[in-house]
Amino acid sequence: MQIQKVLKISSLAVVSCLLIVYGFYWNEARKEVFFLCGNFAPGVTKADVIRQLDTANLSNYVVSNNDKGSSIIFSSKINFSFYQCSIEIDKKGLVSNVGFSQLI
Repeated sequence: MQIQKVLKISSLAVVSCLLIVYGFYWNEARKEVFFLCGNFAPGVTKADVIRQLDTANLSNYVVSNNDKGSSIIFSSKINFSFYQCSIEIDKKGLVSNVGFSQLI
């Protein structure tokens, strides 16, 4: 009986530590998306946007071309892309619109 109790307590401690570490990384990924998204304003060049997004450690981005120019979606898989930065680039290669959003 004593061994089972020790195993339960140890398991609970390990799971609690893992949740705390994951929560820390979740928040850091959220802050990375939020603060990098705040760096972009209309008129910034696409090259500057890409250069800054390449500095991210916990997040990634996807560039999609469309008829108006291109769009960049910046998010993190750590928090299941719950927080996203959408950056619209016009045909001149300049930022035309930026938006930070969170699902729900």
